[in-house]
Amino acid sequence: MIIKIKSIATLLIIFWQKIWDNIYRFFKGIPTLKHSQITANLFLGSQYSLIGLQKLKALGVTAIVNMREHSDFAESQFEGVRYLHLPTVDNTPPTLQILIKGADFVHKEIINGGKAYIHCRQGLGRGPTMTIAYLISTGLTFDDAFALVKSVRTFINPRSSQIEKLKELEKYYLEHPRPLTFEQR
Repeated sequence: MIIKIKSIATLLIIFWQKIWDNIYRFFKGIPTLKHSQITANLFLGSQYSLIGLQKLKALGVTAIVNMREHSDFAESQFEGVRYLHLPTVDNTPPTLQILIKGADFVHKEIINGGKAYIHCRQGLGRGPTMTIAYLISTGLTFDDAFALVKSVRTFINPRSSQIEKLKELEKYYLEHPRPLTFEQR
């Protein structure tokens, strides 16, 4: 009985966090950043408006990874921000190649002193999957990367197929470790 009550309470908290994030995004043009800043240089969230794009730039975001099937803005809107579009169908896992490409893009941006923002439509599945992929590429285990993202953005909900692909990526990086950069030594 206590487990059932705790489960219902957790679901209600997640539900209200999602509603608050959507209301905040509607008025401010950007997701609630206090729930989206994973590390000092890595942000995770949902689709932003043009006002939100300007706010991301003001926060120092220098690169964006879009996991949505379409890009909402013309390339000219991203002036001054590097942009990588990795179209992925909602509720499906990106391919291993897409995860590696996205992780490499974010890695390069961060080691060069930039900040990256990874997003999908709601910041629940595809965006968190790519964020966890990047963290795995830095040497974190899947469990540690997932726990870090979940501790900041509590309502993430990657599908089991996305989790399986991330565990496959973890094995890939164990077999093909990324060489340490000068900054990491």
